[in-house]
Amino acid sequence: MKNLILLLSILIAPAAFGQQTCDELDELAAKYLEPKKESSGVFISDGQVYTAFFAGDTEEEAEFAATFYGGSTYRIAATAGSKDNYVIFEIKDQEGKVLFSNAEFKNEPYWDFQMESTLDLRIIMKLDPDKKESGCATMLIGFQQ
Repeated sequence: MKNLILLLSILIAPAAFGQQTCDELDELAAKYLEPKKESSGVFISDGQVYTAFFAGDTEEEAEFAATFYGGSTYRIAATAGSKDNYVIFEIKDQEGKVLFSNAEFKNEPYWDFQMESTLDLRIIMKLDPDKKESGCATMLIGFQQ
């Protein structure tokens, strides 16, 4: 009986507290791959959905590895709900040097960049503890067509 109550609370809690499901976040993130006024072209997803669930520990991070190819333009888009600025993401090189952090830009939900040469990079994603303590976060990587 305790297991049933625990299972129901896990399934019902997101709806009761206005949390969005991870699938809904995938759709929100996909909208950031659509053309924006300041840029031309469509960004095509790399086919991966990078998802993490954060339980509320302010030190929690999710780390994803990706290869970015020289001569290509990319867009990283991340969301954790209907507000755009819940997610902090950083792009780091293999030595751990931060190449970009959206925290320096009020947690903007997406960032466009062009690669001069092919690099394997790490993307660190976490929730901004001042804006959201727990829940699902989704990130997409798109390349410009």
